[in-house]
Formats: sequence, structure tokens, C-alpha cells
Amino acid sequence: MNTRKMALPIAFAAIGIAAAAFSGCNGKKENAGITDREDNINLGGTMPIIKDASKFPKLKMAVVVPADRILPTGRLKMVQKLKDSTGVEFDWQEIPTDGAGEKLNLMLASGQALPDAFWNNISGVMIAQYMDQGVFLPTEELIDKYMPRLKAIYERHPEYKAAATAPDGHMYGFPYIEEMKGLVLTPGPFIINTEWLAKTGKPMPKTIDEFTAVLRAFRDAGDLNGNGKDDEIPYALDFTCHDTFGSYNTFHQFTGAFGQADSYCGGYNIADHMRVINDAIVFTAMDPAYRETAQYFNMLKRENLLDIDSFSPGPSAGQPLFVNKIKGSDAVIGVMGLWAPANEITDVTVRAQYRAIPRMTGAKGKTGYALNFSEMQDTSMVTITTDCKYPEVIAAFVDQCFEPEISITLNWGAEGYIYEKGDDGKLHFRLDESNNIALIEPYKTFGEMRSNTTPARGSLAVLNEYYDTVTDYTWDAIDLLEGQTANGKYEVLAEYTPVPKMILSSAEQTRISQIQPVISDIVQRYTIQWVLDGTAETTWDAYLAELKAAGVEDLLQTFQGAYNRFVFAKN
Repeated sequence: MNTRKMALPIAFAAIGIAAAAFSGCNGKKENAGITDREDNINLGGTMPIIKDASKFPKLKMAVVVPADRILPTGRLKMVQKLKDSTGVEFDWQEIPTDGAGEKLNLMLASGQALPDAFWNNISGVMIAQYMDQGVFLPTEELIDKYMPRLKAIYERHPEYKAAATAPDGHMYGFPYIEEMKGLVLTPGPFIINTEWLAKTGKPMPKTIDEFTAVLRAFRDAGDLNGNGKDDEIPYALDFTCHDTFGSYNTFHQFTGAFGQADSYCGGYNIADHMRVINDAIVFTAMDPAYRETAQYFNMLKRENLLDIDSFSPGPSAGQPLFVNKIKGSDAVIGVMGLWAPANEITDVTVRAQYRAIPRMTGAKGKTGYALNFSEMQDTSMVTITTDCKYPEVIAAFVDQCFEPEISITLNWGAEGYIYEKGDDGKLHFRLDESNNIALIEPYKTFGEMRSNTTPARGSLAVLNEYYDTVTDYTWDAIDLLEGQTANGKYEVLAEYTPVPKMILSSAEQTRISQIQPVISDIVQRYTIQWVLDGTAETTWDAYLAELKAAGVEDLLQTFQGAYNRFVFAKN
């Protein structure tokens, strides 16, 4: 008889780029597991783990596969490479991306036999949901005994270990870490057209007043792009866009210049408008700096310095309307924020006209803000179930995935396809004359080639110290990082403490899901109203009262409890 508890429905959805995790029992199942003494199994850290694969069972591994996967998972080059080096072979149980969330929940809640492990797509929400249901195996002892690579990473980065620790004090799974020199920790570049600066005789702005003067000059100069049309827009942004890295709604870039930097991104939107200040979670959109920023933007709107479409929804929730205006052969926007200018401004000549704006100074501070995000993007990407009879083997296998070259090629794609080994012993991207990945038949895109050479991600770590020692920095992100750096990225990261991504309890998830969407709607509604009609001063008290009535203090207390737990686990 299966005595696993039936799980309750998940409080709110969280399947995406995401993670996998282990919840469940506080000890190993009776008779499950193995010992170092078994002749066919080597847990000493050398390869292979299984000496004779013909005498060891295939382990069942569930994997959500992307739509552009052509080959069976077991035939992917990285899967075969790991099988050959470790001796561990999996029976890959493929789950199509469409409807994967529902299928995974049915598997977990059914009480029926589970695979030995999940390769991906078990979310942090699921960790908490099934934490006491006897579904996932705690992994901290496995990490300590059989995973020296991951153990060393956690020792060097206690914040990662804390983020991966569930509310009950256990860890359930192994993480996916991709450090890219802080790439995902601040928005994309905030840029300005330098040819327009030259034509108007304006220097790169260093203060908010100088920035305002530049926008006025752009408005009044006439045909700056020389196309004979009155189509110049001084400044474009999108107040409705909520992209992963908060790049397009550059309103939030200015809040720090008025005294209190805000935080806003789609990647961890439940923590929008919150920051950690002196170990306390504060709601930044209640600071007077937020009101003063709205008043400043109302002035920009009244003076016709903003794109008229800034308040209209784009083609999707994460894409601004103004991106459709930057795909031609004429520069039409003077100032904007983008996640990846190299991809979004399609004309090379137009793209070359833009440079990142250095941090600007206002009366009470500087521009720029940090995202509530993490380079440990998933806490538990590979998870072991309590049905697994060989958890130590899976732990040792996953630790091999943390070997630097294996992590790099698991993440981006196999050597011989995405990478080639140079005479210097380093992995270099295989680029064509256009500086894109050189494709190999039958693959038509980089994404397709990646998806058919690696199961992608799983648990691994690409650390900052690997760049220029083991591999190149990601070829298509170099310009992005340079722009962010010119915006003052590292100053911002040194000054601000974001709310960390944490595993929340089911009760915390439920409470946040009840309050946070209402709070965000209030902030969004008032912000647009203030920018459009200039009523920030007269309606500020009503706004604060509405936030309090909606439970903003309860929201802060809920996050504070989780953060206190995070700090305890970190220390």
C-alpha cells in the first residue's frame, strides 16, 4: 500500500525557467540507497561511478523537453558523454513542454510510483507544497558526503546555500547557477543616441537637470535622423511592460536620484517595490522618492518629451510597444532602456549611434537600481524522489555535472557544436562571420542545435572564475554587460541589497498570492495616473491608505519572516 500523503493543490503557479526541488521525508527510506562497499559502485569521486553498467539498472529520470527537441534525450551528445564517463544510464521519461505543469502535479499528487529523479521544472513552490508529503528526498547529507564540487560552491557562497534551504531546514535538490558577472542583477542598458547629442551640441548628461535639457533639445531640434519626417521621440519607455529584468520601464531607474531606489522586475515579481535596508524589508514605492519621481515624469509628459505610446500595452506582457519603432534604418528614439540592444536595434548603423548613460546625479541620490533576482536561478533543478533506491548514485552523478567544462557544455551545448577546444585548452564559441553560432546541419537555429546536443541545464554551475580560464564569456552578452557596466552596475550592486529569491512556505506563498497582486495593481494604477495627470501630491495620502488597507504591512512581515530564516541559514 502506498502511504505517501496526497498533496494539496499548488497555491500559485511557478513553472518556467525554473527549478527542481526535493521535499519530503526527514530520513532515507528503509533499504533505499547503497554503500561505498558495493563492488560495482564507486562513490570516491573518481569516474566511473558504475563500473559495469550492464550489471546496474537504468534509473528513471523525468525530463521536460522543449518543442524544438528532435532527438530522443538519451541520444543527445551531452547525455551520451555523461553516460560514458560515469557509467550511469537513465531511462529518460520525456514530458512535452505544453501542459508540463499539470502533468508534473498529477505525477506528484497521484500517490503512484514516481521516477527516481526529475531533471528539471520542479519549482520552488512545489518544494514547499510537497515538503511534508514524503515525495522528495532531503539532500544536504548527500551533498556533504558525495558532492565535493557542490559542497565547495556552497561553502564559498553561503547565500546560495541559504536560498536553497527550505523552511523546514532541509535542502531538496541541487541548483542551477549561472554567474555572468552580474548580468541578471541589474536591468539592461539605459542608452542615448550620441549622434543626436552631437547635433544638438549637448554633452552626455551627468545630472537629472542636464538629462532634462537634453530631452528638450531632442524635441526642438527638428529632423535629427535626416529622413525628412517629424518622427523623432526624445524618450520612450513602457509603463505597462513587466519584463524579466525590468529593462523597458525605465521610470524606476530615476527613483534613486530622488532619494530611494525602487526595485522592479518580472523575474521575481512577488518582491516588486521591496528592498532590504539594514536587514529590514521595506516597501520602496511608499517612500516620497517614488512620488517625486512620478512628478518628474509628469513634467516630461506635459512637455511632450515622452513617447505617446508609453502608456499603451505592447504585443506581450514582457515586450514594450516602442520596440516596433527601432527596427528600421532610421533612429527615431533618443533615449530608451533595452534588455539586449544588439538584438533589438536591428540596423547595425543605427545601433552604433547609441551609448549607455553613466549614472546620473539628482538632488537626493543617483540613478540605477538592483533587481530582486539571483545568479542561482533555480534552487533545486535536479530532484530525487523518495522512490529512488540509489540516491547516492544520482548525487555523485550530479556532482560530475558541476565539473567546469561539463557545466559549461551542459548549459549552452556540446563541444563540436556550440564550442570548440582551442590550442590554449579553453572552450571557445564556434562563431561564423556574422558573430553568431555557426550552425551544423540539420539544425536551423542556435536554440535548436543547443536543444539537440544537451538536455540543457539540469543542475550545474557556470561561475565567474570560469570566464577567460575555462571558456569565453557568452558571445551575445558582451555588449549587454558593457552597457550595464557603463550605467554604473557595480556601484549599484555595492550600494543596494535586493530581496533574495527564497523558498517560501506554503502558508507564505498563499498569503503573498492573496496580497501582492492587489498591491502591485494599486502601485501601477496610481503611477500611471500621476504621470498622466500630475495628481501625485494630492492623492499621495489616499494611495498610502489604500496600500495599507490592501495588506502591505502583512506582505512585508511575511517577507521579513522568510528573510530572517534566510539570514539564519546563511550564517
